[in-house]
Amino acid sequence: MRSEHFTITRVMVDGGREVCVRLIGDLDGDARDPLRRELYDAVHDNGAPLLVVDLHHTLFLDSEAIGALLDGLLRAQEAGKDAQIVNARGAIRTVLQVTGVLELFGASAEASARLAGTGGATVLPLRPAPAVPDEEPPVRRWAT
Repeated sequence: MRSEHFTITRVMVDGGREVCVRLIGDLDGDARDPLRRELYDAVHDNGAPLLVVDLHHTLFLDSEAIGALLDGLLRAQEAGKDAQIVNARGAIRTVLQVTGVLELFGASAEASARLAGTGGATVLPLRPAPAVPDEEPPVRRWAT
């Protein structure tokens, strides 16, 4: 699917064991419905047990596109498939981390190798979330 400011492509990877949806450009509200349709089709049009969303060439991702990604994750889970987001970089990665979306999707070195063989970029490993202390931090009180 191609628009003036975004492209969504789908490729089968690793002998059909995974389907990769590549998002290119600015994915905003205009991309929401096409992205939802493409992710739905990527989940249901094949027997691949893994859905990979490649964000290497994604320049912008707004809340509506993130909602479509979450919808795709839900569809994959309902179909018994795993889902991963790979190659989230810069501000895209930050937004996905802050919203908790990266915690729902994973990335692996194996996916990186398969995507690199099909013209994709290397997967950037997810950084683990900082450990949450068991106790509450002390409250600071300021004198007035």
